[in-house]
Amino acid sequence: MRTDVVALICPDWRVASLVLDGRTGQIAYANTPCLRMLANRSCVQVVAGRIGFVAPHLTEKFYATLARMLANGLENAALVERDRSDGSFISVMIRNTQGFFRDVLNRSIGGEEHAQLVVVELSTSRDQSDWTAMRAFARTFDLAPMEAEIADLIVRGLSLKEIASLKGRDGTDIRQALKSLLAKTLCKHQVELVRLIMTLCPPIRRA
Repeated sequence: MRTDVVALICPDWRVASLVLDGRTGQIAYANTPCLRMLANRSCVQVVAGRIGFVAPHLTEKFYATLARMLANGLENAALVERDRSDGSFISVMIRNTQGFFRDVLNRSIGGEEHAQLVVVELSTSRDQSDWTAMRAFARTFDLAPMEAEIADLIVRGLSLKEIASLKGRDGTDIRQALKSLLAKTLCKHQVELVRLIMTLCPPIRRA
């Protein structure tokens, strides 16, 4: 595939991205960060040519969401799940390309005549935070330094008790900062906050 075409469909090379046929789940393309993620098999893997997640319930939710997107013509969907073993998060963004982008995918990657190619972007809180994006996020929502730090630590899977211990602060202070953080970002709870941050500030996956 030509580099300019890949850059068009996966413009941010830091984010693990792949293209698959939404009807069958068969993977048609994966960029280098995604291949590294698949090689680690820590949270996502390839099973019979299809993407699968280590957590079975996430695999079921992913394909149910994908089917719903295609049936209703939706362009985007996001899933955020927490790994119960280590408290980290995985973010899955599904982009059902339309118009020009769909034509580019079909001509460049090919596949069956009636394939419905979608782009899937994967990031986990185990990856290094993109501090440029996080600083922009903090400025946009007018976050205090402590609120910005708490936002990053929550995305990385730390509990409020762990954050309080790490920062040497009273738990009440951390809970109050979180309350202010949720109000400023218009989020109702922590899961919604994590989804917002991981969508706007996807972590950087390095070699």
